[in-house]
Amino acid sequence: MSPIQPLIDHIMIPFLTYSYNSIYPNYAIAIILLTIVIKAALYPLTKKQFDSMKKMQVLQPQFKELKVKYKKDPQRIQQETIKLYKENNVNPLGGCLPLIIQLPFLFALFYTMSSDAFNALITAPGVFPGLTTFWLPNLADPDHSYILPVLIGVSTFLSQKFSTVDAQQQKIMMFMPAIMVVICVKMPAGVLLYWAVSQIIGTAQQYFIMNPKKETAISKGATK
Repeated sequence: MSPIQPLIDHIMIPFLTYSYNSIYPNYAIAIILLTIVIKAALYPLTKKQFDSMKKMQVLQPQFKELKVKYKKDPQRIQQETIKLYKENNVNPLGGCLPLIIQLPFLFALFYTMSSDAFNALITAPGVFPGLTTFWLPNLADPDHSYILPVLIGVSTFLSQKFSTVDAQQQKIMMFMPAIMVVICVKMPAGVLLYWAVSQIIGTAQQYFIMNPKKETAISKGATK
């Protein structure tokens, strides 16, 4: 059994069923609500992840200075880098653990939307299988309007702009939004709806957490 199967069987599918029967009889709306609930529940971990990323961004100019100053002494660069981490109370792996903890839930959401159990829900007698008759009429089919793939591509682009400060990294990642659109074009609309809502919420969270006007950035040599 997959390690995420219990999450699908005991959290994702029951929530979708409850939402359809008790909140609003539409599984697309249920997907949106489930995604919002999961993102809200995981927000403390998301905040830790982006806080760590923000601190690393603030320290990037100092890392570059160390590489220039001690370019002939790699060991000294390593020592000074570790010292810089300690002085600013920064854990270089601080963004990894929160992300790792979130991954099972995110994968469970993704696989739920493409699972046989979810397909059985939307194909049950008397159930409308989509969001509306004119857009996403069937969650098992691709989004033929391409609205969701484009939304995912745009949110991917914005997420990169908020998190990437290194020019070389920006060049490497510049094609990622277009790649995401191509990947998403043939995916089931149920998967894309979850993905788009998750991306939009995640990008908004990233902006407000990492925006220097919203959060106090660490300064050079400061301790926290």
